Amino acid sequence: MQRLGDGSWVISASDLAVFESCPWRLARVADEKLGKGVSVPDTTDPMMELVARLGLEHEARQLELLKSQMQVTELTYDPADPADAEAWRANIQRAQHDTMDALSSDVGALFQATLFEEILPGAPLPIGFQGFADFIVRTGDSWEVWDSKLARRAKDHALLQLAAYHDQLERAGVTLADTVQIILGDGTHSVHAVADLLEPYRQMRDRVMALIAHRVIDPLPLPWGDESFAPCGTKGCPACSEQIVVMDDLFQIAGLRKTQRDKILTGGFGTLLEFADASREEVRRAIPGIGRDTLEGLHLQASLQVATRNNPDGRPAWEVLSRGMIENLPEPSPGDIFFDFEGDPTYQEFAADGSPLGSLSQGDDSVWFGIEYLFGMWGENLNPGSADSSFLPLWAETFDQEREAFDTFLRLLEDRTAVFPDLHVYHYAPYERTRLKQMAKRHQIDSPMLRALLDHHLVDLYPVVMKGLKVGLPSYGLKALEALYFDPETRTGIAGGGESVVAFADYSLARAHDNQEAASELKNSILHYNRIDCFSTQALRDWLITTALGR
Repeated sequence: MQRLGDGSWVISASDLAVFESCPWRLARVADEKLGKGVSVPDTTDPMMELVARLGLEHEARQLELLKSQMQVTELTYDPADPADAEAWRANIQRAQHDTMDALSSDVGALFQATLFEEILPGAPLPIGFQGFADFIVRTGDSWEVWDSKLARRAKDHALLQLAAYHDQLERAGVTLADTVQIILGDGTHSVHAVADLLEPYRQMRDRVMALIAHRVIDPLPLPWGDESFAPCGTKGCPACSEQIVVMDDLFQIAGLRKTQRDKILTGGFGTLLEFADASREEVRRAIPGIGRDTLEGLHLQASLQVATRNNPDGRPAWEVLSRGMIENLPEPSPGDIFFDFEGDPTYQEFAADGSPLGSLSQGDDSVWFGIEYLFGMWGENLNPGSADSSFLPLWAETFDQEREAFDTFLRLLEDRTAVFPDLHVYHYAPYERTRLKQMAKRHQIDSPMLRALLDHHLVDLYPVVMKGLKVGLPSYGLKALEALYFDPETRTGIAGGGESVVAFADYSLARAHDNQEAASELKNSILHYNRIDCFSTQALRDWLITTALGR
């Protein structure tokens, strides 16, 4: 969204995507551009930056593939400062003219075509549209809009974008196909009928224009809690995350759904503190429409989160809900292993022609996404002879190495269960179990040890925590729970899984450029992060069977 120096507006397909995910965020951006003294925090997400970088690489591969098949005109656009409306408009109109000239030529495709309309149909104010189409490809006597996306399936916001570009070209008089295409991350083409997309796009476009008109008329910034343009309430939203805390919003309650929040608000409890301080009877009387047990659980959660705030030592308040859930944990064994994957969901391998491959050693050309680049294990004497005998990392940089690590992992379990048949492999949350199954399918591994692991030895602590405890924290992630059993300085370095993925990508780049020193530092940072995760899993298990049960 841009506001030009003359007071006119220009929107893009990305604004529609923002509106779809969080109308409050887009309203906040509009208020910021109108100079109402508010701003949307500029949050940098290393993982999203990595995805953007990989998306550009995917786009570049598709461009090279197209250039090998047909003549492609590559277009450019040099934007001017929006404050100088005249210069900005002249530059984008020049780029659009170049696009229309190329569409009148005999080329096979256009890359990065500029699309611009000064005033959209039905605009309540001077509101225009700009967009940059990845590809416009000739199909017989017509043109078809293509977009490249790293995703494995077509998403709504990508389809809205294609509809927007098709709509712009149609009104410019270009002869178009009745379909659009998304080139997915695996190189396949997802084809969609334009007739199914145009009306939803136009409705969304009109709602965005109505939002701008609404914010222009109102001299004050949109207040939090105004449902004209409702907040999404997600902690990752740059507009919402700040306000949720400042306003002590109910969104802070762990596990709360938006529909439940609406019912609690209707019941007269506007903040987390108000809800927590109310009695059970008051809550029950005021809030119909939420099951009794669910409502009591949310109320307890809110009460514990307030208690945590008031705790002078900063330790979370907690309460055991089900001793049975915790007591059902297996008896500790000296052979127990505490396990954690580090995985990159964006990883792919490519053939010389740019097509994605599976395991080359297997001759399997199926499309695979993601790699588990580190199998981390913590347990007694797992790595004898090393400086850290309790921590065993298995590193993998390719699909073939991933299979080797998987084989090594299973062989280790076979050897260890022969000595400790009562051992269990602990992890937190379903990711490890899911990825073990996916890797088994990928590498065509089906062994008695793998079946025994999945059926008997693997123990997920997440459902134990979720069903057995209430903890006064806004999140039940492993790193949040560490406040129960770790000193704050225990975790250092990489802060989360997204940072680990970025570090692995940077490690791969450093290796590719023969920067061994940087590669070594990055690898060590990932190993350190994983080691703490594995150790934390044991610490959580031990805390559950001692402190939580009062043993």
